[in-house]
Amino acid sequence: MSKITEIRIAELFAGNEEHVITTSGVGSCIVIVLHDRLARVGGMAHAILPHAKEFRDETPLERDVSGRLFVKYADRAVDLLLAEVEALGASKEHLVAKLVGGAHMFSLLEGDQHGVGWENTMAARTQLAVHEITIETEVVGGTVGRNVHFDCASGIVEIVTKV
Repeated sequence: MSKITEIRIAELFAGNEEHVITTSGVGSCIVIVLHDRLARVGGMAHAILPHAKEFRDETPLERDVSGRLFVKYADRAVDLLLAEVEALGASKEHLVAKLVGGAHMFSLLEGDQHGVGWENTMAARTQLAVHEITIETEVVGGTVGRNVHFDCASGIVEIVTKV
């Protein structure tokens, strides 16, 4: 029987082969999934904004009783998620990433060329490249919300589109 952990916006969780991680309401946010198929561990982050440095967020790491970490920013989420899955036995050389979300859900602000969804996607892509982690699959962009379910054992990500 799988242990199901639901993460909310600005949360992150990593687990072993016993865990299924879910999140819902993914619009302009970016969901980052890391999976090591050999170690059968993985994790998911649901980031709401692209770059920690732009917002100067000095909030210390907090972990709730279920083990979820709170993280708002896509670039920082990649770093923390990598550390969490490696602590569970994942090898960086075997990791693949999957990205979901980054939709265009809001009108563009003056001076904003792409929108926060695109910015979130680019921040995640850039930070994954820094760590040399291959993006295996992306379901990003568009104008619809999504729910995401990730099985840490198999690496399968199921996406339910909300229209």
